[in-house]
Amino acid sequence: GTLSNDWEPKKLAHDRDIEFWIDPMDIDETNLALSVANIQNTFEEEQAIPEKDCYRYSKLHAELTSYSGRIDTATVVSAANFLEAFDTEMALMDEAGVPEEGRILYVTPTMNKIVKEAEGIQRVVTVTTPVSVNRKVHSLDDVQIKMVPSARMKSKYNFTDGCTAAPDADQINWVLVHPSCVVARDKYSYIKLFTPGTDSRTADGYLYQNRCYGDLFLLEKKVAGCAMNVTKHS
Repeated sequence: GTLSNDWEPKKLAHDRDIEFWIDPMDIDETNLALSVANIQNTFEEEQAIPEKDCYRYSKLHAELTSYSGRIDTATVVSAANFLEAFDTEMALMDEAGVPEEGRILYVTPTMNKIVKEAEGIQRVVTVTTPVSVNRKVHSLDDVQIKMVPSARMKSKYNFTDGCTAAPDADQINWVLVHPSCVVARDKYSYIKLFTPGTDSRTADGYLYQNRCYGDLFLLEKKVAGCAMNVTKHS
């Protein structure tokens, strides 16, 4: 046979940077409630991390769409039809040779409630003779389940000023994925605090800077390792 080791160029598109000027009196008069550590922690938890989630889930949806991957639009309203969709996707991944170990199911809080109901279901398979076999959900217990706020699982966002969902964005309900089919990297990350007097623009103030440059890519040859359920925008 033959083997190639060609490089496939990928262009990173998510480059975000921000800076805050901090009045030293705010730090002094609030008894360190606005200390730099708290500013950094609040910014990461309330802005940076949610925005990165929004970008990566929407980018995964875009990549899956461009590679004609499996995006189901059937309405999931009960544990029964969730199990049917889940089993179908698991079987397709099995047939495609996607590793069974390590698969992750990302779900919205609404879908997580349905998944919890599904975990306790046992279905009955009738064989030729009057014998019943109880069968639990295929590998549900072996698939790691991670809940994500629904606001972070949209198909499209506007990142012009912060991060807001596009008016015509679809709602992603769940994503079943094996990490081997996705490359998610931060190429460059920078955090710097300029103390009073070290930056001519800030005079006696503090200047906090934060930049993160990276992206997410779905590998075309491994697209079978990703599937999602989406509610189309009406």
